[in-house]
Amino acid sequence: MSERKISVVIVNYNVRDLILTSLRTLYKYNSSENLEVIVVDNNSADNSCQAIKTEFPQVILIENDFNAGFPMGNNQGFELATGDYIFMLNPDTEFQDNAIDIMRDYLDQHPEIHLLAPKLLNSDRSFQLSAWRYPTVASVFCESFYLNFFLKKKNYEDKNFNEIFEGESFSGAALFFRRTLFDKIGVLDETMFWIEDVEFCWRANHHGLKCLYFPNARIVHHIGQSAKKNYNISISNQVFNKIKFFSKHGSRFQALVIKWISLFHVLFKIVLFALLSPFKVTYFRKLKAYMYTLPRIFNPPKGIS
Repeated sequence: MSERKISVVIVNYNVRDLILTSLRTLYKYNSSENLEVIVVDNNSADNSCQAIKTEFPQVILIENDFNAGFPMGNNQGFELATGDYIFMLNPDTEFQDNAIDIMRDYLDQHPEIHLLAPKLLNSDRSFQLSAWRYPTVASVFCESFYLNFFLKKKNYEDKNFNEIFEGESFSGAALFFRRTLFDKIGVLDETMFWIEDVEFCWRANHHGLKCLYFPNARIVHHIGQSAKKNYNISISNQVFNKIKFFSKHGSRFQALVIKWISLFHVLFKIVLFALLSPFKVTYFRKLKAYMYTLPRIFNPPKGIS
């Protein structure tokens, strides 16, 4: 058994039942020796904190009195973490085997690798896409207007997701990496809410550090559960994230083009959900979220909006 310590960092926001399932399966399938679990709660109103304290007193719990968002919350956990390896994990995940032990052992044996992204599965155990090439102006346009059939290359359809491969960016729902990565590239960018995982991987790759898609470890991800709690936050930041990414890592021209694409995307969604809103309350909530997003496109807020 490896003596290297692992710190699991989970940011929770109003998904009490999901995080309890995640913690139960984490401890059930993975060796608890040399395992440190840190949960950062972003002011949940569903009794998450008390439930975690009652069932898992060994968990280190940070209770924020405000919603710090995903990147800031994770950075709070990283600051407390003492492990040689860090596992950034969503609360809406579920273990079905000893994925943590498998990833730790692989990094122990491969010192040239810095980050692993396990294979993610949907709630029905079907494959969930969790690896992408970096966004481009063309890919943002296609994603904005239901032209995803042009995104085969971006979505690694040229790869076999049952095999290990080196990739550009991966879902932040589950990222396992060496603590020394922080010394080389820093922590999550707190202004990059909803694209912080892609941006984190971008910095790792551009420092010449190897990041792998690693299907030997598999984790169930009940995707999008936290997003459903607040459409204003989830929808607005899905729009803002691409603007912020290109403003930081692209040219001024690219950033401007992305802003205009985003503007037309939001206007299109407003018309669409205005037509659909009489038929379903979810459509009405999404309409309000896009209306909330519209005036902020050319000057998106930093961090969570």
